[in-house]
Amino acid sequence: MTTIKDIAEKADVSISTVSRILNYDDTLAVTPETRQRVLEVAEELQYKKRPRKKHKTSTKVMIIQWHTMSEELSDLYYLQLQYGVENMANRLGIETEVITLDKIMKEKNVAAEGLVLIGKFDYTEFKLLKQFELPIVVVGQNALEFDLDSVHSDYETATKNIIDHYRRHHINDIGILIGEESTGQERQLLPDPRLQTYANYLRFLNLYHPEYIFKGAFTPESGFKLMNQAIAQLGDNLPHGFIVGSDTMAVGAIRALNQTNLAVPDRVNIISFNDVAIAKFTTPALSTIHSDTASIGEEAIKLLTERIHDPERPARLVAFATKLIKRESSV
Repeated sequence: MTTIKDIAEKADVSISTVSRILNYDDTLAVTPETRQRVLEVAEELQYKKRPRKKHKTSTKVMIIQWHTMSEELSDLYYLQLQYGVENMANRLGIETEVITLDKIMKEKNVAAEGLVLIGKFDYTEFKLLKQFELPIVVVGQNALEFDLDSVHSDYETATKNIIDHYRRHHINDIGILIGEESTGQERQLLPDPRLQTYANYLRFLNLYHPEYIFKGAFTPESGFKLMNQAIAQLGDNLPHGFIVGSDTMAVGAIRALNQTNLAVPDRVNIISFNDVAIAKFTTPALSTIHSDTASIGEEAIKLLTERIHDPERPARLVAFATKLIKRESSV
């Protein structure tokens, strides 16, 4: 199991610096480059690198990241997905190159056999990317309507599982802190399946309270702001259980609770999403939904290689089950 010491040694910083960066301590004076290096090393060490094939294939795949690097480090899930794709490609001897969406849009020709898109894209972006006439797989979004292979996690079932978990522990007042995302070109606000499932399932259970919903961004700063908003607005009626849209949001939410002397989990339980590397090292450690990003990455490369050899087959959607990892932030 990866330790803070392992991360510190590989990133060439002190153990205390690693701990503060992983907890998104905004009072820590370090350069953006150091913060980026520590977060990337923490995620890299999550993966057991599979040995590369002795001989490379002639295949090259371009991985197109939806987020900029600064956005990626505030919501590490997409970086984790990238590592899953790269790891499988490495195993098969496939060369990879990571490029941002903005950069590839400026290219006239792309020297690759296929594209893996990581994130959320709109009609305009798909139309532009399909002009390269290359096989495409989308990771993190259902793109069947665009006739593209897609791989993602089943967040709907995961949301129900969190609600059921809370109810088994007699917690029936359940709030949610969720980020809002929009596509790049068309700036379309994307509906989050977790928020939709949360509302529908709690209505079914006669436990729905719209005042328990707080929306922002998938960042620690937003998690801090939203939890403070919930505390101020709800007072003694603050829910005893919260679903939080990402681990990084949860770090900010816990900081807000600590600053107002609301104990986690004795007064407020937190269960977040994605099980990125920081989840193990926060205080308290996060209970979180584990997305199998390694398997998602493997499936993305498998679908892409299939598509390269059989361009006429019907597009597929593959959804991976998740599981709740119980740690210290919840019952």
